[in-house]
Amino acid sequence: MLLFFLFFLLCHFPIGTTILAPMKIAVVSGYGSLEPEMQIQLQNSLKWFQSSFLVEKSKTPVEIQDIYQRIPEYQKFSSILVQTPIHRQNMKFQDLKTLLEIADFTVFVVAQDPKKCQRDPDLLAEALPIVLVPDERPPLAMMSICLQNNPRHQNPSLDSRFFYDLFRHEILHGLGYGLIIDKSSITHKPSEKYIWNHSNGLGQPENRHFLDFDTFALEFTKKHFSCEKMKGVEADGERKNHLNEYIFGNELMTTHLEATGNIFSWISVGIIERTFNGPNQWYHINRTFISTEADQYSYGKKFGCDFLQKSCHDFIKITEKRSPTLNIAPFCSKNHNHMCYRIPSSEKLYKMSDKDCEMRRVIGAGIDKGGEQRRCPMIKHFPAKFEFFSCPPPPGG
Repeated sequence: MLLFFLFFLLCHFPIGTTILAPMKIAVVSGYGSLEPEMQIQLQNSLKWFQSSFLVEKSKTPVEIQDIYQRIPEYQKFSSILVQTPIHRQNMKFQDLKTLLEIADFTVFVVAQDPKKCQRDPDLLAEALPIVLVPDERPPLAMMSICLQNNPRHQNPSLDSRFFYDLFRHEILHGLGYGLIIDKSSITHKPSEKYIWNHSNGLGQPENRHFLDFDTFALEFTKKHFSCEKMKGVEADGERKNHLNEYIFGNELMTTHLEATGNIFSWISVGIIERTFNGPNQWYHINRTFISTEADQYSYGKKFGCDFLQKSCHDFIKITEKRSPTLNIAPFCSKNHNHMCYRIPSSEKLYKMSDKDCEMRRVIGAGIDKGGEQRRCPMIKHFPAKFEFFSCPPPPGG
């Protein structure tokens, strides 16, 4: 029998004539529990979604037959494991009907192709939204996990928070981030061509792509980078599933998760709130809850239009000439001579030097057909959170 206390008793928030409530979310698996640390962080990510997202109750209930049709492999399971923000419970599959009536969004764990995981060691998980009614938000999603690519197997010291960010990232895709097609084309922005100049001065033609659904996000993004000419929120490639890693760094919805943590910024708040088809907004973010994290996002802040429109090599040269005091970490620059940094709450100082610089991949090969890897001079082992300031004079100096 399903336990009705699987979800919290939740408050409701009227917005105009719409009644919103914290999103009731669950993950269903026919494959049992994950490794303990992954399962804990999965639960923590569900708590985050329930605290962050406000939605209107769907008028169209999800039926078990919908699961059978859209996720056929679940026809073979007689029992399943259900994880909610506060409980984990095994139940008979037929008892899932009650859960589907309560939940606003349910993620089903599906089998991952082991050959696909083997071909791409960096592939950790994937998620896809399932829309049952046109122009209504997806009530379901599928998520697969490459357990064999678990980064803790290669790096046991990796903080388990990595999985918290991984599940937040994938479930956001399940909600539609970067994967819902803009049917109206209202927010569609055409791609543009530009030249990426390498360190040797040779230019390479590239294409710049922009995320759909950036209407809400663009104004904040312009202010963040100090570039009013910004045309759109740059995507990782022509598929437009993610934020561009070079531009947005440690933002949660770039293609790469940092070992030191990623941040769900106001940029992604704007993208997910504008991700909807039809007249009604699907998701509203609880700004009071999310602000503590979103306000921490500082990557690329005040870097200006040159950072957004040119290669890193051009950007560094231009900045060194025009703004010799501007801190452009994590990119290496003469601006950082005689500068030190430290991790907040730590007294240990680290002085910048040429030895701290390395050429690091910022955009991989194949972003566009025939594309080459692009590399930039960046500070080694730079922490996600840091304080940057002039080094104190040497003792007796």
